[in-house]
Amino acid sequence: MKIKGYLKVSLLLVSLAFLGSCRSEKEQESFSGKGSVMIDLSSELSYHSRAIDQSAYQNTGNYKVSLYKGEEAVYTDKLYKDLEVEQKVDFGVPYTVTAYYGEDVAAGYDQLYVKGSQTFSVAQGDKKTISITCKPANAKMSVVYKGNDDTDTFEDYFQDCTVSIKTSYMDNAWTMNKSDVGKELYLKTGDEGTKCTLTFALTDKEGNPVTVEGFESTKEIEVKPCYAYTLTIKPTGSSVVGGKFGLTVTVDDGVTEKDVTVNIPGEYIPGSN
Repeated sequence: MKIKGYLKVSLLLVSLAFLGSCRSEKEQESFSGKGSVMIDLSSELSYHSRAIDQSAYQNTGNYKVSLYKGEEAVYTDKLYKDLEVEQKVDFGVPYTVTAYYGEDVAAGYDQLYVKGSQTFSVAQGDKKTISITCKPANAKMSVVYKGNDDTDTFEDYFQDCTVSIKTSYMDNAWTMNKSDVGKELYLKTGDEGTKCTLTFALTDKEGNPVTVEGFESTKEIEVKPCYAYTLTIKPTGSSVVGGKFGLTVTVDDGVTEKDVTVNIPGEYIPGSN
């Protein structure tokens, strides 16, 4: 009897000690000013690429993640698959988490760069899931050369048209011509987009440069992240003196088309005289 009673008391004391320990840890966490977050990462490729292995971009485990407390880095460029499931943060303090995959280059073929970011704060003792969707953070540009209609080709009028592409992020212009049809050029745009200068150099059927008065060889457009631009280059006849050499910039994903036209004297377009 005494032994049983002793065991009961001992177990009661152990239970009280355990409950006190749990309460102490809870109170300590509550008063320590800590909250916790879990980062839920996903990707969304809003434009499709023929040249890029999209499965690599859909594997979020290989994305790099950075967490900042205000301007102070908590950690940078950690692989998402290596992050702790739950992370402690100070309550009531703004944090910013950024995730990305790919290289953030000024310009390059097949250099898709995707990124997502969110700023948050957590209440004392609270747990929060931060959901981040990474989307394309640069613009995609490609070139297409066409004839005046379905009965002819671009080569029936000209040998080539080189397009030089330059943004404020680039030290040197990037050039594309007929040999680059099918390639996808990715351009750094910043979060809000950037101006892009297009310069055209036209050669006739013999390969000689066409430099004549009135040839509008430079145009400026704005490129934005997550947009795909196709430069469709084709000659277009005109009933007015001088004719036209048309450059149509079409934007994918149902966005309103933007036309860029370069005027060229009519004698340089066969059949316009």
